[in-house]
Amino acid sequence: MKRYTLKDIAKLTGLSVSGVSRALKDHPDIAPETKDRVREVAAALNYHPNPSAQFLHSKSSKIIAAILPEVNTFFFPEILQGISKVVEKHGYFLIFLQSDNKFQKEKDLVDYCIQMFVDGVLISLSAETKSLDHLLKLTEMDASVVLFDRVLNNDAIPYLTIDDSQASRKAVEHLHSKGHTNILGIFDDDRLSMTNLRANGFRQALNQNELGNHPNRILTITGDEDIEERIIQLLDENPDATAVFTMSDKLMVKTYHAINSLGLKIPDDLALISISDGKAPHYLYPGITHIRHSGEEVGNSAATLLFRMLLGEKHLEGFHKIETTLVELGSV
Repeated sequence: MKRYTLKDIAKLTGLSVSGVSRALKDHPDIAPETKDRVREVAAALNYHPNPSAQFLHSKSSKIIAAILPEVNTFFFPEILQGISKVVEKHGYFLIFLQSDNKFQKEKDLVDYCIQMFVDGVLISLSAETKSLDHLLKLTEMDASVVLFDRVLNNDAIPYLTIDDSQASRKAVEHLHSKGHTNILGIFDDDRLSMTNLRANGFRQALNQNELGNHPNRILTITGDEDIEERIIQLLDENPDATAVFTMSDKLMVKTYHAINSLGLKIPDDLALISISDGKAPHYLYPGITHIRHSGEEVGNSAATLLFRMLLGEKHLEGFHKIETTLVELGSV
């Protein structure tokens, strides 16, 4: 389909290109009947302004891009909801892009954002991302950038997430306070800095509480295949375990099903605790005690930080912490 321009509208209306432009912008020098005629022709041609031309004129595209590694049934949809509310409040438009956890695709999406002259980018990094050089190209064109959730520590770009290590320690300490001494830990892709921080916090809490730090009590899962089978194997190999900690909603739900498939009862036979967005735990019975890490709060806070930058606030680089809270339900 042809993309029509101001020149096409000018030919059909007999006006100059500048006259058409002023009419579409409701300029007071243009007669109302002329404006109506120009708008009718523009609508008939399905005319839309060229975003590049708009940017060159106003130095703002009014576009914010959110780049996520994936959109599963947990957490990331809530993040998008939080981002969307803030972006809409400021009168901007939001585009969502997905890297599929691939670094090269993430780089390509950043290049696309540059071509679109986006004003800002909110990004949760792919599992393969080890450098932020591709994002520095955005800052060089005066776009604002905020990392959230899946981040890399750095001094150039603000990053916002929870204290991952502390969240794991909080979960273990709660289990220990309830009398659990044989605790299993189940973790996600170890290419993520988040995973390593949460696993380190788990080990630290075990050591600090003299609960023993046994490698065979920790499971790290990369990919989405055979998750329940691997969890069942972990449970079979540790019959003395009384509690399980999972680092995410996805792993919590998989563990819940694995425990039930073995005929075990929560919390009578095994306690279960997780870091969670806070919604999935209420869908299960009993409800799962969790360290609440709200996706919507993360999205809202990340977008709010981005607009503080867009509005000219300086020196926002570094770590911005999202607080977590312990929510006690019926699984411990």
